[in-house]
Amino acid sequence: MRHFSFARQPILNRSLELHAYEFLYRPIEDEKQQTHSLTAEVIASSALDLGLQKAANNHFVFINISYEDLFSPLIEALPSEQVILELLEDIQPDASLIERAQELSEKGFTFALDDFVYSPKWDPLIELASIIKFDLTLTSIEVNKALIEKLQPCAIQFLAEKIETFDDFNAYKQIGCELFQGYFFSRPELIKGRTVSASTFAIIQLLAHVNQVDISMSELESTIEKDPNLTHMLLKYLNSASFSFKNPIERIKQAIVILGIDETKKWATLISLRSIPSKPLELIKHALVRAKLAENIAVKNDKAHPNSYFLMGLLSTLDALLDMTMKEAVKPLPLKSEIIDALVEQKGEMGEVLKIIIKHEQQLHWPIGDNYSNDYLKACQWADDASSSI
Repeated sequence: MRHFSFARQPILNRSLELHAYEFLYRPIEDEKQQTHSLTAEVIASSALDLGLQKAANNHFVFINISYEDLFSPLIEALPSEQVILELLEDIQPDASLIERAQELSEKGFTFALDDFVYSPKWDPLIELASIIKFDLTLTSIEVNKALIEKLQPCAIQFLAEKIETFDDFNAYKQIGCELFQGYFFSRPELIKGRTVSASTFAIIQLLAHVNQVDISMSELESTIEKDPNLTHMLLKYLNSASFSFKNPIERIKQAIVILGIDETKKWATLISLRSIPSKPLELIKHALVRAKLAENIAVKNDKAHPNSYFLMGLLSTLDALLDMTMKEAVKPLPLKSEIIDALVEQKGEMGEVLKIIIKHEQQLHWPIGDNYSNDYLKACQWADDASSSI
């Protein structure tokens, strides 16, 4: 079996809550031919090796399916209650395919039609489909609005993908889309004249104090204890199943002694970011995946200070959390210049790691021969666990 890189892209609802993930795969080897066996092998790998439910954190999973793959017996090994079979746009809906789709539908499988552009030949599959996906780069909002109105009597959800801005999100929400896919949620919503709220400003100040380079143990303890919510949440998290310490941790000083200053700063920063209001949990989870993966890459490559790579990844969505440019977001924070260069301009060794991670998220590129796919999966699972504990 070939080796694959794996990434998951979140699909959010109108309230920016997680609805599902789309699983994306690419062969790591530099192969000239990619046949339909790619998905067949991936299906087996997902169900058995990756652990589908763990990788999806028990949410729905969209998996791209070609014409040939639809007839593979491996399809029926997947959990029909969790998997949504996404029929690719280049599929020809002939009689055999429609019959097979009907058979799988009767066995409990759900279908989505990918990159949908209407043609009468799709009518039999529209009757079977539960979700229709619009690619914003292929069809206009006017065309998509007309189709939504035409199919309103059908029990179909509409999903807008390649949503890159909040303007697109709001526009497609207005015409009736229920689901949204794209990285708009991880980008700042820049609105001229908007000021930072008092609560968010307090969090920025807290981040600045916690992340002082030469902060002492007593100063860190005092800074954390001045914020009752941070104190409560940090102790709650450290006493959760994520750590399983032999004895309960009851004081911040005790936590710092056990974890060390750098680890305590890491978790205090995470909990502070989680406290920023009106932001989807998936954005924090997105930052956590980046943080853990950056740390793992640093360790694998014998980089100095893996904790700094973790912090860089954790802060890589700070612009979106604060709805300001990254340059403005990091300005009040006493960060190392290497972290600032990575966050603002993706420069230096840390910046290169961040570039790799972002390209992998979007399945644009993954360095040939550098198989971090397992590290990415572990980072996803770790982020799911961590975000559910805070």
